[in-house]
Amino acid sequence: MQYTDEPNVLFHFLHHAHHRRVNEEWNARGLGDVGAPMLLAALYNSEKEGRTLSQRELARALRLSPATVAVSLKNLEGKGYLLRITDEGDQRRNRVHLTEKGRNAVERGTEAFQAVEEQMLAGFSGEEKERLTGFFVRMLENLGAREEDGPPPPPGGPFGPPSHHHRRGCGGKECERR
Repeated sequence: MQYTDEPNVLFHFLHHAHHRRVNEEWNARGLGDVGAPMLLAALYNSEKEGRTLSQRELARALRLSPATVAVSLKNLEGKGYLLRITDEGDQRRNRVHLTEKGRNAVERGTEAFQAVEEQMLAGFSGEEKERLTGFFVRMLENLGAREEDGPPPPPGGPFGPPSHHHRRGCGGKECERR
């Protein structure tokens, strides 16, 4: 296949190829009906920290509207991935809990994302991966990325290895000058 040398076009192709491969891996693991994997991942992370989130806290953490989260929760609850339980301290609030099926989905989803990342970065050295990450960070900064443009905190966790924070994406002599 012949590619263009224009970065924005290549980035577009890469985004679509990555999305396609993630969906293939997701479906191969029986997760095709999970419409909101990051929502499950946020719940998984909070459970690991010993916390349960309310719908509103979940919406805030994912930078989504409460209405969007409510629709996704209803869908995921209907499929058995989570339960909404009324908060004992505040009857107006629901606490969201993963079911065993939801925890298993997050773990299989993590495997799917890792498989795609391994395939995508096959043949890259550790240094090249670090430089690539740095370039992505620099592109985000060049575009004036705001907090809401990035992934929900905390970095890493389910659906990817822990991220490394890089300064302005540099490698070799560029880094030495800093």
